[in-house]
Amino acid sequence: MTWLIPILFFVVALLYSMAGFGGGSSYIALLVVAGLPVSTIPLLALLCNLLVSAQGSALLLWRGHIRPRPLLPLLSGSMPAAFMAGSWRIEEGAYFWILAFGLTGAGLALCINVGASEMTRRLPPIILLFIGVLLGSVAGLSGIGGGIFLSPVLHLLRADKARQIAGTASIFIALNSLMGLLGQLTKGPSVFLDDHSSLYWLCPLAVLLGGQLGSRTLSTRLTGPQVRRVTGFLVLAVAARLWWGIFAA
Repeated sequence: MTWLIPILFFVVALLYSMAGFGGGSSYIALLVVAGLPVSTIPLLALLCNLLVSAQGSALLLWRGHIRPRPLLPLLSGSMPAAFMAGSWRIEEGAYFWILAFGLTGAGLALCINVGASEMTRRLPPIILLFIGVLLGSVAGLSGIGGGIFLSPVLHLLRADKARQIAGTASIFIALNSLMGLLGQLTKGPSVFLDDHSSLYWLCPLAVLLGGQLGSRTLSTRLTGPQVRRVTGFLVLAVAARLWWGIFAA
């Protein structure tokens, strides 16, 4: 199945970038099903997440859909947490527990159809800081960028309007993926030494192409509830497979 992974990564990047996300949860799901080693999964997922979300962030920034007020406390908490969590060495069993919880939460977050409201409220910076620390830690440990959690949370809290939330989530994903990736690289070059080295250039190339195609509509089509729900069900299916493996062991 290894040869199929870059093709599937292309499709995931295309769909997720149209919905304003990077695709980290689905990259992880695909890599888990393919049976890649734990050292490969978060590294490759974070790299591809970064490439896709960076393209979307650039477009949203250009269109003026990014506001610094909620973004600064979120990033102040999340970026150090993502780097520190990414540098931690964890056992395979513990990683799969974290991954199962992360994918379950990601799938549920994607399936939630939270409608945007024109009525918004200003959240205290300390709450945004706490949210950032929590999601940054998840990003660094698992390889999930955190945006698929952040976006529904901000919608539920009515923290901003839909386009501005999409812009905040996109920057959040890109920068936390970068910090998590840097944290993973502190573990040394051994993370690249496995039987799937070709994926380190095939998958990034695939998501660059897919993300570019999807990001062209990002600034005008920022919501993708149907795409998120379908992807959420797929992620939940993989999470269920992980839970089965954990409890059957």
